[in-house]
Amino acid sequence: MIQIGDEQIYRLRDYDSSQRVRILAVETKKKSSRYEIEFLDGENAGKRENVPAKRLRGPWSEVGIYDEMMANWERVAAFELTDREEAAVETVFAELIPEAVAEWEWSPVRWATTIHDPAALEPLIGLPVSELLDQVDSFASTDGELVSPAGTLMIAEFACRVNPMPVLDWVIEDERKYREKTKRGESFVRDGIERTSDPQWEYRWYLEHGRPVHELLRGWCGHRAVTMQERLAAAEAEVQRLDELITRLIDQMQGNGHSIFADVMARVHEEERITPANFRPVVDRPLKPSEIPVRYERAPRRWGYR
Repeated sequence: MIQIGDEQIYRLRDYDSSQRVRILAVETKKKSSRYEIEFLDGENAGKRENVPAKRLRGPWSEVGIYDEMMANWERVAAFELTDREEAAVETVFAELIPEAVAEWEWSPVRWATTIHDPAALEPLIGLPVSELLDQVDSFASTDGELVSPAGTLMIAEFACRVNPMPVLDWVIEDERKYREKTKRGESFVRDGIERTSDPQWEYRWYLEHGRPVHELLRGWCGHRAVTMQERLAAAEAEVQRLDELITRLIDQMQGNGHSIFADVMARVHEEERITPANFRPVVDRPLKPSEIPVRYERAPRRWGYR
């Protein structure tokens, strides 16, 4: 409980230098408190401010311990994961790493990992924890050994090498869900109304977010990523297979008295075909005035006929 006259550690931001302040007044509110403080040292000595409680980090007598702890957090925060790596790490920890063994953190450094049980973690990653700690930034915390996000990434990758099948099964199931969304969209409720997302939007989301995570997880599990040439060949073969399937369906509809609908479907299938010519955007040069087509329209008469 902070009281008037206490000397506190003050930091405007987490990784700023600690400053010594004295509490002059306490303003208690329903959900939080604010404090009138006076700076005691440095160029701000004598300056007074009204600050929220989150800027007061503890008794000034413990400033050495607090500064060391924050220096450790700042050191492990130097490495950041990409969005794709975050999604992949979250999947691996959910599938392979029990929380009682190791747990990634939300704050103050997101994706740092606390190792609660080193002995139980070693068989899961196939590596002595001491060797892991030698390769990444880490420090001992009250809950166990804490490693930087780089260490979190290594734990996830090594765990996939030791036990890849649960992760590969998750990838296959997630791809199945994406296939359904990209064909029919996904149903959801907004403002009390049931809606369905656009399959085209779902496909773009898959290309930008889903597939990169799947490829990363497969790579960690020892499966190389699909090359562009292999993906292109597979896409062309799939288009040919679907063309043959649609032709059979149209022929079947014509043979069962649905010739009009079959003709419409055949025409739409051909006219809306996606080809390199209509898929790739073409940037045209500006037209000269002489090249712009002129269209003449007859203005309606504003007077009556005789």
